[in-house]
Amino acid sequence: MKYRFITIMHNLKLDRIMNRGIQLDQNVRLSNGPEVLRETIETDLMRAACGVHSIREFEDKAYIYIDGEFDEISTTEQADEMGTEYTFFFLREVQRFTTCLWNTKDNNVYVRDGFLIIYDKSLDDGVTFKASLSEVFSHSTCEQKESLFSDTEIASAKENFNLASIQNYNEESFGGKFPDSNHLFKSLDYTRIDRAKYFILGARRSAILPMKIMFYCNAFECLFTTGKTEISHQISERVASMLGTKDQKKVHIYKQMKNAYSIRSTIVHGQTFKLKEKQSMATLSKDLDDYLRKLINAKHEVFYSNNEDMNTFFIDLLLS
Repeated sequence: MKYRFITIMHNLKLDRIMNRGIQLDQNVRLSNGPEVLRETIETDLMRAACGVHSIREFEDKAYIYIDGEFDEISTTEQADEMGTEYTFFFLREVQRFTTCLWNTKDNNVYVRDGFLIIYDKSLDDGVTFKASLSEVFSHSTCEQKESLFSDTEIASAKENFNLASIQNYNEESFGGKFPDSNHLFKSLDYTRIDRAKYFILGARRSAILPMKIMFYCNAFECLFTTGKTEISHQISERVASMLGTKDQKKVHIYKQMKNAYSIRSTIVHGQTFKLKEKQSMATLSKDLDDYLRKLINAKHEVFYSNNEDMNTFFIDLLLS
């Protein structure tokens, strides 16, 4: 049986109207045009299954749709058995594309509800399934505004995206409904980058500036720590040495990292801030987000090194 999955890309604004959309990967397209929407959601099937409110939410929005065919599903009974899990799988895959958008620039694009139609000959003769995620992302500064992406920026984001095989969906997480914690356990061989991305996701999910900064600090620790003492100094020094091109720039980065750790310390010890600090926190949060994007995108070999090799690398870098 054939399928179509569709979900809104909340807060994503494209700089032109696209009909069939930009191809992100095989069978995966990003669009904001009316043509695909009409044939997908303006059917008796979708009106009955999803309701007027869900359908109206698609108006004037960018969306991703995925077309394909299930080799293992040939009956409605089989579709009912696997449909919801597959819907979560596709929704998580599209959410993964929002991370690719973050790799391009700071943004607040997120997905919430995803709809899967499994059908034989027509989109109006099938069965429907719905899945929902709770993560709502925000700008690093917590500003409430749409994120405008050009064709060039979308093309940059799609370079890092490929749709995973439906055969590889995680049964334990019900297709992606339940998050796992494998990246937090040493024996499962996740990299520093993998762990850092988890905390970056936490920062993007938070709409409270001090909490964002705390999560960003955790991400830096995943990338740079090799011990349990003088953490804030070690990380501040290492981030500055990797990103600073001139002494003045290095000093600025070092001070920003120390400021971040001061805020983190206040948070974890249950203390409060002065209201006038809020604006400087927004600037700091934006800087931390930018630093992490540059570090993640650069794919430095040192982030795949053991602690001893990392220590040697930074000693050489600091003394050179």
